[in-house]
Amino acid sequence: MVGKTHLCAGVCAGTAFALWADLPLAQAGIAAAAGLIGGVIPDLDHRKSKVTQKTGLFGFFSSHLLKHRGILHTPIIYIILSAILTLSFEDSPMIHAAIFGAFVGELSHLFLDMLNPSGIPLLWPITRKRISLLPIQTGGKMDRAIGVLALCLAAWFTVQILF
Repeated sequence: MVGKTHLCAGVCAGTAFALWADLPLAQAGIAAAAGLIGGVIPDLDHRKSKVTQKTGLFGFFSSHLLKHRGILHTPIIYIILSAILTLSFEDSPMIHAAIFGAFVGELSHLFLDMLNPSGIPLLWPITRKRISLLPIQTGGKMDRAIGVLALCLAAWFTVQILF
């Protein structure tokens, strides 16, 4: 999927989480924003991605040191990181909203990349075999349609949170 689709899916995941968790408005906004960011974080391993280009030296080094669709495209890395961060900030609901918003955004990225023929190493470190669910091509009509649907759902979730 293209970066815009991942952004839309990330904010959709963040707002869906906020609605599901019945977060107060401020925390819901943080979860949505964190979901948007989480939606593109896995592509820090891709040299041409916007997130890599926008993060300066960090993006440069991450994209040169890590293989695309390698460790940053595995759920276990985000499960461990989210657990560590959650335990490190036990008494901060705002930070927890950011952690979980980013987490669901990252998972949305991984799910969308499983819809591509290249797939992701879903079960790493057990196996490096890539899992692909559908043959949706990056940048194609289905990619764009998924992005539009995710954005519409994010808007609907936002309305539900507000009212």
